[in-house]
Amino acid sequence: MKLKEIKGFKSIKESFQTKQVKYGGYAALLTVAVIVGLILINLMAGQASPRISQIDLTENRLFSLSEQTIQLLERLDTQVNFFGLWRPGEEDYNLMNVINLYLSRNRNITMEVIDPDRNPGFVMRYDHDRMGIPRGSLIVEGEMAFRIITPREMYDFTITQAGALNITGMAMEQRITSALLFASTGETPVIYEITGAMQPPLAALGFADLLERENYILRTVNLTLTPVPYDAAGVVLINPQRDLSPIEAERLLDYLDGGGRLLIIANYLIRELPNLNTVLASYGLRFDYGIVLETDPAYLVFDPRTVWPNMMPHAITAPLADRVRTPVIMVEAMPLSILETRRHSIEITPLVSSSASAFFRTDLTYNTLNRLPSDTLGPFTLAAAVTDPAWVSDGVNQTRIVVIGCGALLHLASQGIDGNRDLFMNSLTWLQDRTENITVRARSLFLLPLRLNLLQIVIFGGVFILVIPAVFFIAGFITWLKRRHL
Repeated sequence: MKLKEIKGFKSIKESFQTKQVKYGGYAALLTVAVIVGLILINLMAGQASPRISQIDLTENRLFSLSEQTIQLLERLDTQVNFFGLWRPGEEDYNLMNVINLYLSRNRNITMEVIDPDRNPGFVMRYDHDRMGIPRGSLIVEGEMAFRIITPREMYDFTITQAGALNITGMAMEQRITSALLFASTGETPVIYEITGAMQPPLAALGFADLLERENYILRTVNLTLTPVPYDAAGVVLINPQRDLSPIEAERLLDYLDGGGRLLIIANYLIRELPNLNTVLASYGLRFDYGIVLETDPAYLVFDPRTVWPNMMPHAITAPLADRVRTPVIMVEAMPLSILETRRHSIEITPLVSSSASAFFRTDLTYNTLNRLPSDTLGPFTLAAAVTDPAWVSDGVNQTRIVVIGCGALLHLASQGIDGNRDLFMNSLTWLQDRTENITVRARSLFLLPLRLNLLQIVIFGGVFILVIPAVFFIAGFITWLKRRHL
């Protein structure tokens, strides 16, 4: 029996010749072609450089290099070797993603996986103190030195009440970039912390480890006993509980006049500061005794004493310009005055400011949060950077100073306010001209809630409650009218 004689075959054959089947076939072929094309593109992208084939859509840019790291890699012209101490196939996926970004940016960097069980002699070359190197560590070796990054150092942790460790951030780029700087230059700046003013040491606030991560050596100096040491790359005075003595002020001025670098964070509780203000006045600044109270809802957090300040344009604050992602919080901040009488060579740049609605209170006997007749309206400068470009002599650095009027800044940073930590570290790295380290911080895994002021709430509410529903209603009504008249 022939196929054309089979009952119903003719009708089936004719059905394939209809317009509907032809158009459906074309659509199916087009769909298959698109799918095949996407598969081919995906395969080719997988073979391409991660720099080209990947787009980081994470909230905190977890798998992207900061601009400062990219600048460092563009300048790196010496050989640097990465050695991963793990068995093949046991590497940390997140770590390898970050390492691949470095490899794609600079051909002077190489990566090799070393099995520590099969190559104990290789590991011993880097284990100088014979304490052992944990499996999963990364060794960064350059021409001048090497540094070991352990698995624990690649993440930030918090300890719960039950004693468990929670991962709060990824510190891989921070650690690797710091290791690159050290391995390629062998330089570790020494930062001296002024003691003797009854202030809490940086180590007690948890900043000793952070400074070590950033290639700093932290030491202390008592200026009543000795001048600033010759190897000081910078000096910090953090939340002093008393004013400087005359000899301390004199030695600090001598250091600054020779091109020194100084970071001061002070609290209004030390009241009048004649000697400290004498040092600052030499460079056009003065602390004003009192506190700033904020009234603008977009600039306060809990109450008027807690300011969520505005970031002014500067290399220190540029990474903190997104106030929502990296908020800086100041409690009972003390304002700064920029003096008109100063040397012409001195340049002063405000870093942090309050809103114009803030007011300054000098009479602290009043506990009310409402404005008093004696209070002064803002805006107020809460932090400033000072440079004196006049070179003392050939090869001597220019003077740089950063002044912040919030003694609780680092205490809040130790409580998890990352913006405060970044403001401190960015200030320190700017003082050292190490701008490639600014913003190379651990990437937080926490997502901050969206903060909106009253105007933004009205705008977004109107868009989502009125505008969008109205658009859908009008579109539906027009479609109904057209169909009704068909």
